[in-house]
Amino acid sequence: MSRGHPVVKKSRLVTAGAVAAVALGAGFAPQAAARADVTPDVPPVSSVTLSQGVTSAPFEIKAKGDRKVLYRKAVVQPGASTGWHYHVGEEIAAINSGTFTRIDGSDCSVKEYGPGESLVEPVGPNTVHMGVNRGTEPVELYVVDIIPTTATAPSTAAPDPGCDIGPATSKNTSTEAK
Repeated sequence: MSRGHPVVKKSRLVTAGAVAAVALGAGFAPQAAARADVTPDVPPVSSVTLSQGVTSAPFEIKAKGDRKVLYRKAVVQPGASTGWHYHVGEEIAAINSGTFTRIDGSDCSVKEYGPGESLVEPVGPNTVHMGVNRGTEPVELYVVDIIPTTATAPSTAAPDPGCDIGPATSKNTSTEAK
């Protein structure tokens, strides 16, 4: 603490803006800075919720060592898919618009997610899955990935596990899409 104000240091992985957004989300109220160069009608800290979703999936984030945090907007066009893949770190996604269909490669089960819903993706090569847009409008997701610093992407392509998924995935896209 410094003169009654918390000291916020910028880390390698989190920007000061993200710290402010986390602070607001944690219930901290922004306090006006005692600076002459601050315009009175511009708040010193602001936050905008871009998307939100609800999930009942249990999850726990375990990390050994440093991690990269990626915040992404992913768009899956009608008829497109993410391709079969698995995640190298934790991923949480909120569906902002459209209907996102997730196919689990372990049992070929299918689950649909719509606006206001979230999904939590499992980690590792034994959790192969695919996301598909079987609708007529783009699916827009906001995604947070927490991955090892050595990872070059949040997911890795995987071979087709043999699920009969139909023609809706003819426009496979890079696994970067989800």
